[in-house]
Amino acid sequence: MDTVGKWLASYLKEREIDVIFTLTGGHIYPLLDGCIDAGVRVVDTRHEQAAAYAAEGWARRTGRPAVYLVTAGPGFANAVAGLAHASVTQAPTLCIAGANPTKEDDKGAPQELEQLRVAEVYARYAKTVRQTDRIPQYVENAFQHMMGPRPGPAFLEIPRDVFYKPLSPDAPTDFGPRTAPRSAGDPSDIAKAAELLRQAERPVVVVGGGGFWAGAGDSLRSFAEQTELPVFTRNAARGLLPDSHPQCYGGSPGLGVFKADLVLVIGSRFDSSFFYGRFAARGKVIQADCNSAALGDNRGIDLGIRGDARLVLEQLRSALTDYRGPEDWIATLKAAVARRAAKFAEGYHSAATPIHPLRLLHEINEFIDLNTTLTIDGGDIGVAAARHLRALHPGAHLSNASTLGALGPGLPFALAAKLATPSDTVIALVGDGAFGLGAMEFDTAGRLDIPFICVIGNDRMWGMIERSLAPVFGADHIVAAKLGDRPYEKIVEALGGYGERVEDPEQIRPALQRAKESGLPACLNVILDPKVVG
Repeated sequence: MDTVGKWLASYLKEREIDVIFTLTGGHIYPLLDGCIDAGVRVVDTRHEQAAAYAAEGWARRTGRPAVYLVTAGPGFANAVAGLAHASVTQAPTLCIAGANPTKEDDKGAPQELEQLRVAEVYARYAKTVRQTDRIPQYVENAFQHMMGPRPGPAFLEIPRDVFYKPLSPDAPTDFGPRTAPRSAGDPSDIAKAAELLRQAERPVVVVGGGGFWAGAGDSLRSFAEQTELPVFTRNAARGLLPDSHPQCYGGSPGLGVFKADLVLVIGSRFDSSFFYGRFAARGKVIQADCNSAALGDNRGIDLGIRGDARLVLEQLRSALTDYRGPEDWIATLKAAVARRAAKFAEGYHSAATPIHPLRLLHEINEFIDLNTTLTIDGGDIGVAAARHLRALHPGAHLSNASTLGALGPGLPFALAAKLATPSDTVIALVGDGAFGLGAMEFDTAGRLDIPFICVIGNDRMWGMIERSLAPVFGADHIVAAKLGDRPYEKIVEALGGYGERVEDPEQIRPALQRAKESGLPACLNVILDPKVVG
């Protein structure tokens, strides 16, 4: 039977959507059925939240839109955390949700919920499809909003009776896939920015997620190599200029922005993870972003450039052909990086047991290569990983680090990263608390043969709560923070994977190698010192 679901599956395939993440349901079955003929792979997770996070992980690994499909009511409600997370990380994900038949609206139908009103809070575009002849327009509009000047998630609600109908013969056919337009910066603003850079004695460049979503990797590399300016990368931009590149100073911009007399910020908001922009108090700030509403948000700026990150970088490179960054300032920054490495060297090489968290991160850094993708999920371990783990290629770090601070994306991100780049070694570094929010996705990985390595940094507690609140309330008044020593690796073994407990720091790298060689979804339960943070 030809249905809206079958048409939609073929349209998504034309849109280069190769995988849909889902948890099955009757409301949405026509689209699942359509995926068979369209050649779209269906990856069914054990929780709708995981399906939403997996779609985000696919988008953040590839830079392309991704789709997840959830059934009505509780299915959609379970996915809201992922919808909210994508709105913060600007990930272009399309949530397609089933709904009760239109004739049963407001009657207390099975699994009826006010889905659209919830989705409108987080989605860049949200619509209910009540007529089949509108669906080509709505679907293409969703893609345009996902990849537009304010990238992020979109939402389509399709009632069950609409899903099961054939596409109306009156449906327009001129809403075919098209590329979202991108705009360069105003030439006069580019000229002003170039002049400010020439005048600066201590300039730094900070590139955020907007650079990744613009596909600005090659442009950033060319700009950095020509100008020799120091570059810091943040959030989705980690690895856009690899940490191994001589002009890249990693993901801790605090090393440079507080002493700089000019900070060029490209595709990054001044939120809590970026000091609310309260740096360079006696210096100047230039901010470039494709969304004009982000310019000067949370702090005043000296110059705002509205434009696509890739195009702005290319414009600046053309305007600075004879410019090179100040050598003495660059030497100062390199010395600061060296001092930072020396500061943490003792932790990196600690032989203590339980294992020092920095020793775990050091061993992972020594194990990874250009064909490794890392997903990061946790509180203290997540913060430490964002600071210390190397990013060697675009999409190298899929982290839960955002202003939302959600736990649970790590394992779904790993599923998606392995699907998107099967030749990569994918390592999910998660806290023991965060592991509990996605552990059953090891069943998904086993059923569908998606091997990745999960490394649990296990301090046997909700570390951020225990460590931060004990000094305030007293150690004997910390409630609901103990998790205990649990054999998480045996859960994975029971689900058909490889599991190993690691207590000796000298065994971390050999255990990683054994996990990789197993060819199975794998879990290393690494016992960390609960008294130490990274």
